[in-house]
Amino acid sequence: MNPATVTDNPHFGEKVKCFGKQAALCAEKTWLQKQNNLATINIEVAPRQGESVNWQNKITIQLSDRELPELCAVLMGYLPSIHVQRPGKGVEIIRQSQKLFIRASAGAGRLYVLPVCIGDTFRFSALLLKVLKEQCGLSDETMLLAALRGAATLNRA
Repeated sequence: MNPATVTDNPHFGEKVKCFGKQAALCAEKTWLQKQNNLATINIEVAPRQGESVNWQNKITIQLSDRELPELCAVLMGYLPSIHVQRPGKGVEIIRQSQKLFIRASAGAGRLYVLPVCIGDTFRFSALLLKVLKEQCGLSDETMLLAALRGAATLNRA
């Protein structure tokens, strides 16, 4: 993953990309238009074709204000996995030893998988935490992490 620059499109912002052998991931800051332009993340997963990525055939999921903190909790190790679904498509992110495992599917025959190594997971986590901080309006990162940890414990309740 490479920390990316802000795009010229006002509907998108910072992004990180990760490339596996069979697929690629792009996490990009965007805004929920129906919720007073609340900051969120688009998760895009696309198939690799040799050295290139077929972004035309990507699966895109925009995280809701409820899903963003849950994914952050997974990336921080507070939860084991998340499965985000939309009609006809979904993305699953699972913590495994030494990596994240990402599986995206949509319709018949569209299944993309890729591992995300520790270094790339760090950049992915940093972007999502930055957007979550903006979304919830907390200026103190310690409070943000404490809130994530506390909310994640509800999974064990």
